[in-house]
Amino acid sequence: MFTTKDYRILFLSLGLLVAGYGCMLYDPVAQGFGPLTRWVAPPLLLVGFVLPVFAILGTGFTSPVSWSSLRKETWKHLSGFMVFVVALTTYLVTLEPTASVWDCSEFIATVYKLQVPHTPGTPLLLLIGRLFSMAAGSDVSRVAVCVNAMSALFSALTIYLVFYLIFYFGEKMAATWNVSRGVIAMAAVGGSLCLAFSDSFWFSAVEAETYGPACFFLALLLWLMLRSYDIPEALRGRWLVLIFYITGLGYCIHPMSVLILPVLPLVWYTRTRPLTGWKVLATMIAGLVLIVVINRVVAIGIFEFAFRWDLFLVNVLHLPFYTGVFALLAVITGAVAWGVRRYPAIRPYTWATVFLLLGFTPYLMLFIRSSHNPPIDEGNPENLPLSKAYMNRESYPTSPLLTGPYFDAQVTEVTAGRSMYYKTPAGYRVAGTLSDYRYDPARTTFLPRMYSNDPDHIKNYRRLAGLAEGEVPHFRDNVRFMFSYQLGYMYFRYFLWNFSGREGDVQGSDWLKPWDALHVAAEPQYENRARNQYWAIPLVLGIVGLIVQQRTDRKGFVVNLFFFLLTGIILVLYLNSPPSEPRERDYIYVGSYMAFALWTGLGMLALARILPAGPAAMVCVGVLALAMPAWMAWQNWDDHNRAGRTFQMANARNVLDSCAPGAILFTGGDNDTFPLWYLQDVEGFRTDVRVVVLSYFNTDWYVNQLRRQYYDSPPFALTLTEKDYLQYGINDVLYVRQSVKGAIDLQKYLQLLHEEHTALRVQSAGGDAYNILPSSAIKLRVDTTGIIKQAGYTPLPEVIFNVKGSYMTKNTLAFLDVVASNHWKRPVYFNFTSLHSLDLELEEHVIQEGQVYRLAPIEQAGDEPVVDTELSYRNLIERADYTNLADAQVYFNTEDYQARMIAPVRMSVNTLATTLLRQGDRDRAGDVLQAALDRLYPPHLDPGYAGLQAADLLQAVGKTDSARTLCASLFNFQYDRVQASLREHRTVDQLDRYLACQSAELLHQLGQEEYKARLADLGV
Repeated sequence: MFTTKDYRILFLSLGLLVAGYGCMLYDPVAQGFGPLTRWVAPPLLLVGFVLPVFAILGTGFTSPVSWSSLRKETWKHLSGFMVFVVALTTYLVTLEPTASVWDCSEFIATVYKLQVPHTPGTPLLLLIGRLFSMAAGSDVSRVAVCVNAMSALFSALTIYLVFYLIFYFGEKMAATWNVSRGVIAMAAVGGSLCLAFSDSFWFSAVEAETYGPACFFLALLLWLMLRSYDIPEALRGRWLVLIFYITGLGYCIHPMSVLILPVLPLVWYTRTRPLTGWKVLATMIAGLVLIVVINRVVAIGIFEFAFRWDLFLVNVLHLPFYTGVFALLAVITGAVAWGVRRYPAIRPYTWATVFLLLGFTPYLMLFIRSSHNPPIDEGNPENLPLSKAYMNRESYPTSPLLTGPYFDAQVTEVTAGRSMYYKTPAGYRVAGTLSDYRYDPARTTFLPRMYSNDPDHIKNYRRLAGLAEGEVPHFRDNVRFMFSYQLGYMYFRYFLWNFSGREGDVQGSDWLKPWDALHVAAEPQYENRARNQYWAIPLVLGIVGLIVQQRTDRKGFVVNLFFFLLTGIILVLYLNSPPSEPRERDYIYVGSYMAFALWTGLGMLALARILPAGPAAMVCVGVLALAMPAWMAWQNWDDHNRAGRTFQMANARNVLDSCAPGAILFTGGDNDTFPLWYLQDVEGFRTDVRVVVLSYFNTDWYVNQLRRQYYDSPPFALTLTEKDYLQYGINDVLYVRQSVKGAIDLQKYLQLLHEEHTALRVQSAGGDAYNILPSSAIKLRVDTTGIIKQAGYTPLPEVIFNVKGSYMTKNTLAFLDVVASNHWKRPVYFNFTSLHSLDLELEEHVIQEGQVYRLAPIEQAGDEPVVDTELSYRNLIERADYTNLADAQVYFNTEDYQARMIAPVRMSVNTLATTLLRQGDRDRAGDVLQAALDRLYPPHLDPGYAGLQAADLLQAVGKTDSARTLCASLFNFQYDRVQASLREHRTVDQLDRYLACQSAELLHQLGQEEYKARLADLGV
């Protein structure tokens, strides 16, 4: 199948990959941060991954875009290039200038030094991103925008491919119509640009995320599959191998890339065969099996096989570690060689399997980099047990798919499941076992949707299904929840955002109907910029395209229908989302939006069928193809333009800079952690502060990172050892059994845990051993020597921590170990999220220093928080940078910025002012509030609840004019929202009503009666 020249290329590729991975493996610099890893290896590896494409295609391949085709179809290719340029220009102009929130900051931090991100890892995208980051040179402040540009480029390339996909389907659909190719090209322009300017696609295109590149691989794979119709029979085997190799590489971009695979059996089998319902169903099932095989066998199963072989060879035969890996590779190589020679008829399928596996080789980078123990090493996949867990995403919760319990189902039996292993110098040892839960069969169901027993989830299940307290769900409730919430709210609402319109960016915002008003605010400054109305025109065009394609090109219709369902509805059913999410999840289903955009373009083309042939069709389709995307761009520009937005990094910098030298800062989760990682790992800012994510602190690998030095942060001394923190071990959960009167001594308790004292050990019903906590009160003795008095509080000789509930998890145990072993030598801080995330009541033992809370050996007197006014003033007023907030052209969306960043800062300032006022320092409290009014309350931002509180405080310090100004601004914002809700016959939001009424009351106290009268006129 392959020629000598092809094999030479493959061996050259192998040499480059060995050289690249060798550079990483033997990089002598600490954590592998030397030039071999960061500068030499990435280009070697990327070239090594690209070269097999040329070997697979061979010399018989001719490019689909030749000079002759360019001359013949100038209009088509010029239109495609124009679409690419328009999309790329738009994305670059509206690009985020620094790291964005959520996973983007983590991605850039891991790209810059090739560290290990959260599973599934996206190793190929890390290498490509590293190449883009090199363009920043020595200017680390440019790294983020360079990596963001990578996402913009891939997204624009996706739009380019979508143009050609619409053109391909359009040619098939209009084969018997009297329509020029120019009209088809214009329809392809319209459909592809509608996708380019759609809400979710544009959002991901201007930040460093995986979804733009993943969409590119989705579109590329679909294009390759459709091209297989026209490939000569002699080259079809090579084409199949290419598709599978690109699929493997695509998985290393994002697992979403493989969702297009069920299209392959359809196009491959029905190339010369008529389409029937049975063939559609059979190929669909075959495609779904293909996805399962790749996801479960290739991506996970191979690691499981390798570990099981290594477990036997190491533990039983006492052979060296990784012998099982080499044995498995030898068996696979032998099987491939035998199959290729013995069964030449299936040779293309054998090679396709081989190259699918080779497409996964970028994951070797993560395992090698993890062995260097970099600062960001999530999952620590440096050996077989941990690599297996990383690929299997064992750190994430799972949800039942076909059968499972209702949320009220009682556990009837707990049995020991599979054993979990860890690596020691002597071999693999069992850390513990997973528990298998069996539920009451009467309370299990087919297709379980209401399965989670989380108390918050149960409340939401009841609310959404209309179940009273104590009422049990039935199958009809299960199905209603699936259709109304999972499909309706969590998918079709997002889908309609992109093709009909979006109400706003407040979480839970609805889609806009064609009859909804374009604007609802009385004044432009009060309008939510994310209110985008398309009047459902793209939706209608897509439905028309769907219907016409189904009637004129059934094969093309089924192909795109597969694409649409797999990346939309079927994905929704597979993910089985819980009844609440921390943020909107529209980006997950962007593949289905791409599929529908193909129909939108075909819908524009369908108009040509009812128009006279000639210039009229060209003009009408052309006008629509340009006007509709232009309107979408106009509507979306103000809320998708991120140029100039940098407050997220200024805020993160302020948080880090609020910590004392050498501190440890506990954070709650992703969004309040990743910007800090970016600043430390990319810009090198405050690397003396050790940032610890409490949600990761439940894992042994993350606790053990404290024992290592990273940058300017020395290792932490811990009382408990690595063995004591083993995952699936006896200290994962410590249940409270009140067997000791009063508080237990923390240091003694840690010592007893380390000694595995029998007094703390109990046996579960399933036979597993675990440790307990003999009291809900834990006492820590304090050597107060050298601890200074702070905020008027003298350090106490002992501190008592009270456990909130009936158990304590590993992250709380590790926190207590840090505090006890640290002996108050290094400052310990929390942000607001982490302060309330542990299983301990910590509020009375912290001192607020701006946006951070310092743990101190004190006990709060009364209900008021303890505030260090000097440090808070320095951190919030003197050193904090709020200049970006003053730019009215920059859009700060409601959820990520105004609710999660700006409002907490305002509340911290209010707390400082309240404390100063309580201490009798009225003048300084006034100065603080005036500074906040000038810098945190620009007229284009909603003052919110913090604004009401600040206005009340301004009145208390005698600044009545400032109080009136701020309160009037708040009232006008809230009044406009209440008025809009009433005008649209929607229920008025309770918070909007409360703030409008309270601000009107405060203005009444300040001598302005008209505001209460305005509310009365509304009937509020």
